[in-house]
Amino acid sequence: MSLTMREFSPATIDAISFHNKAVKVIQKKAGYRFAIDAILLSDFMKVKADDKNIIDIGTGSGIIALLLAKCFLHIKITGIELQKGLFELAKESVRLNRLEAQVHIENVAIKDIKKRFKAEGFDAVVTNPPYRRFKSGRINPTEEKAIARHEIKTNLEEIIKISSYLLKAKGSLFLIHLPERLAELIYQLKRCNIEPKRMRFVYSREGEDAAFVLMEGAKAGREGLKIERPLYIYDKSGEYTDEMKRIYGKKK
Repeated sequence: MSLTMREFSPATIDAISFHNKAVKVIQKKAGYRFAIDAILLSDFMKVKADDKNIIDIGTGSGIIALLLAKCFLHIKITGIELQKGLFELAKESVRLNRLEAQVHIENVAIKDIKKRFKAEGFDAVVTNPPYRRFKSGRINPTEEKAIARHEIKTNLEEIIKISSYLLKAKGSLFLIHLPERLAELIYQLKRCNIEPKRMRFVYSREGEDAAFVLMEGAKAGREGLKIERPLYIYDKSGEYTDEMKRIYGKKK
């Protein structure tokens, strides 16, 4: 067992294939662990040639920052994480993947972002926020998981407000959320001068209700929302669809 694994034990080093790029992520066995929504959001994100600085709000294990850095060698990504344990794991995963030149992780709370970062300093913001309101549904007894899944330390309104502060004019915000909160999401985006530009619903299988909604918004952008074709995760046999195999880089 390596020094890194002893330090964070009990933990795992998980290998992820994303568009044929290999990434390793250190995660606690009993703590918060990233899920497929992070992979979907990374795939949905469009990085332009002139995008230089990107910030990942609530980076967790650092998975999104790591995947984007592997795929887009011209960008620098700052991942911010409130929870000290996840922050330490994310930093170690950056070192494990030798991405220190591209990815920088900071232990910063949402409320302190304005003290740490200047306004309009980023070309793009990406975030996989807590989905559930604080008093809705069952709160996970593990604090790390509870904070990641429920709006205990922050909420959708705060995240969109700070995203607008961080974004340059015409910069893009990318996020994933629950379809049941879509009306609120669009309201908060427009309220913060971020125009919804591209949206895609994600379904586990054909015939089921949408599980996620992917959204791209542009700060001070013009009106005009494109709704993309649906994304299905599994086919009728329970295997990944061809699109999911493409995302993971697996042969069809």
